[in-house]
Amino acid sequence: MGINQKIVVVAGPTSSGKSEVAISLAKKFNGELICSDSMQIYRKMDVGTAKPSLQDQDLIPHHQLDLINPDENYSAGQYASDTSKIIKNIQERGRLPILVGGTGLYYRSLMYGISKIPPVPESIRKEIEGWQQKQGTKYCFKLLQKNDPEYADFIHPNDTSRILRSLEVVLSTGKSIYSYRLEQPFGEAIYQFRAVALNWERSELYQRINKRTLSMLGSGWLAEVEMLLNNYSAELKPMKSIGYREVVQYLQNKLKWEVMVEEIQKRTRQFAKRQLTWFRREAKMNWYQPVEQDRILTDIKVYLEN
Repeated sequence: MGINQKIVVVAGPTSSGKSEVAISLAKKFNGELICSDSMQIYRKMDVGTAKPSLQDQDLIPHHQLDLINPDENYSAGQYASDTSKIIKNIQERGRLPILVGGTGLYYRSLMYGISKIPPVPESIRKEIEGWQQKQGTKYCFKLLQKNDPEYADFIHPNDTSRILRSLEVVLSTGKSIYSYRLEQPFGEAIYQFRAVALNWERSELYQRINKRTLSMLGSGWLAEVEMLLNNYSAELKPMKSIGYREVVQYLQNKLKWEVMVEEIQKRTRQFAKRQLTWFRREAKMNWYQPVEQDRILTDIKVYLEN
């Protein structure tokens, strides 16, 4: 499984500068990048997912981008299985695999395997669906906060599918879906790796998020969403993701420009907070100050040589 061959991981919250760090590592150590982002797998969703530019993709080989259309599904298990083959190929070419991204579940599935959540009885599933239809998503979210407050922190109060799934798991097993995700089917990591992340001051990270939102809106995000709406339903899961949902609402005249911008920035900040919570719990994550990028290069050099 590549246990004796090394991998580098660049993780952390959105807007923290993962791509820049990963590209500088790839240039220095003959690396190829494997994206670990559950939104960048979608074709035609480029601006709003901050997908690496075509110049960057020409400069350094990137894997696990543009895998499926917005109306298709791709699981964390599928990601782990496909990525393990990509890692093997990169290593066979004598190059360094560098995993880069902020989707904690992809990272965990690849490094430690996926824990098995028992099947949910149909009766419980039907009962929860009934609650949602009669009382609405907000009611279900309140139930989740009561029964699984820890995971409720990770979910947006309007994310119906994740709220219902989390309720199903906690009510049928008595355990949070989050605790299943933290379980390690393999006690030790499947791969030998060193993981790095940039540790921004919270206020600075939030400023970067606010700025990047404006930059993305100025780089053709609206046109991208208009083009997607010509081909796909606004009800699809990726179309309800951070930013896309708000741009859709703006284009449908349901949100004013200023409200849309504020809402995207707010949801992205909340998401970054959840990512930080996730990655701070990863024991093997090494945190660096943003000004310490030279030290990251030095530490990775030492890791690869030992």
